[in-house]
Amino acid sequence: MIKVKGFKFSGISVGLKKSGKKDLGLIFSEKQCKAHAVFTKNKVLAAPVLVGKKIIKRNNIQSIIVNSGSANACTGEDGILATNEVLKELSVNTGMKPYNFFPSSTGIIGQPLDYKLINKNIPKLIKRLKDTSSKDFANAITTTDKSIKISHKKLKIGKNTYNFLGIAKGAGMIHPNMATMLCFFLTDLDFELRLFKKIINNATDLSFNSISVDGDMSTNDTVIGLSNGMGGDALITTKSKALSTISNSINGIFYDLASLIVKDAEGGTKFCKITVHGASSQSSAKLVARKISNSLLFKTALFGSDSNWGRIIAAIGSSDVSYINQNSIDISIGNYLIVKNGIEYNKSKIADKLMKKKEVEININLNSGKHSSYMLTNDIGINYVRFNSYYTT
Repeated sequence: MIKVKGFKFSGISVGLKKSGKKDLGLIFSEKQCKAHAVFTKNKVLAAPVLVGKKIIKRNNIQSIIVNSGSANACTGEDGILATNEVLKELSVNTGMKPYNFFPSSTGIIGQPLDYKLINKNIPKLIKRLKDTSSKDFANAITTTDKSIKISHKKLKIGKNTYNFLGIAKGAGMIHPNMATMLCFFLTDLDFELRLFKKIINNATDLSFNSISVDGDMSTNDTVIGLSNGMGGDALITTKSKALSTISNSINGIFYDLASLIVKDAEGGTKFCKITVHGASSQSSAKLVARKISNSLLFKTALFGSDSNWGRIIAAIGSSDVSYINQNSIDISIGNYLIVKNGIEYNKSKIADKLMKKKEVEININLNSGKHSSYMLTNDIGINYVRFNSYYTT
């Protein structure tokens, strides 16, 4: 059973979704938390992101309220008002301050948020809070997701066992900085705040900023981490012996959730990891991996299980990396080398068989340095086009 000491969850249906499925979720901590958030780099920002950016600076967060069914983006001052009215209602019903609550929304852009409908159901949402209801919350934040996305780990530090829980949503409009996704990370382990921020930022870079489904960046993307320290008396600092193990565990949770988002991609049939080795810097390796992951020609070849490496090498060459030498590029599908020094090395049915797998690995060596990076992506096919052509209708 998934539990994080001091945290409770609820998820209910209030009628924001036409389907009648759960569409309002709440995470509540018994104590105020150390918190850090990472937001989309899109210049068009949803109302909850604008409000959330102000709230996170106050360092008084104790709870998270999330609605699905409406992104509350591009809704002007009415959208800001709607978000704040929900926070005020939560304050009235709990005796807490509006800035103790962090807001998130997900759904269709431009659709007004019916805050009156939400506020009418706030007492019910609070009453349903349980420490075992993380799956109810996870269901309440989904939109086009086919499944909920949860990752939970435990670590023993000293005499106590601490919990790390990540809950995310996302399946489309996924692109770095960040990927339409939301992620809520919770732990009952206490951290030095500056270190906690660094860990969340790093885990985000290695996960949600390393995935691309369709190259479209959302207006609502948010990753927020909360630490309430209620699992024991340990305080993690840069000098803590367990720091490396803790960081690796958190990175693992974020990677798990990012992978689940890509595997749940709208219309997707393939999961693909693109790794670029031999780059002169990690940032340039990322640029090359990202260019391939967003290539429609590559993504459609992936859908057709076509080992057309020409689409890969063309994408490499069209990236904004100046030092690339086409005569030094090696390309492999898994461990099977198909291009050596920019020229076809193996022409075999083995490559096509590897491309037919549900999970495909593309490995590229630029042979120009010692740095590497990766992207997680998916194929684009008929079902993606069909789904997104009538998403709002």
